[in-house]
Amino acid sequence: MCERLKLGTWKVQLGVLQSMNAFFQGLMLLEEEYADPEALAEILLETCKSITYSLENKTYSSVRTEALSVIELLLKKLEESKQWECLTSECRVLLIESLATMEPDSRPELQEKAALLKKTLENLE
Repeated sequence: MCERLKLGTWKVQLGVLQSMNAFFQGLMLLEEEYADPEALAEILLETCKSITYSLENKTYSSVRTEALSVIELLLKKLEESKQWECLTSECRVLLIESLATMEPDSRPELQEKAALLKKTLENLE
């Protein structure tokens, strides 16, 4: 999924992001009783590296919107399962930088959501 996210057209990106959302919704590693910190950290790093591309997509707000919802879901799941340590500092930096590029976004609701997620990530440090 991560490879397709960088290479595809906006419709492919949108589909991949929606699939990622579904994938992380059901990922058992994001549940406390099935925790495997190394495996989860690896998955999150790959995801963070590729999702920044979608967050910084200035052309399609639908892609940015879907990317934000994937990040929002991940942060919520990490919170619920108390696995913040799986989100490495490299991941946090990548996400914070990409979310910062959304500050001048043309859609206020995306600006707000990006700012909120950015603040959450900054507070983890």
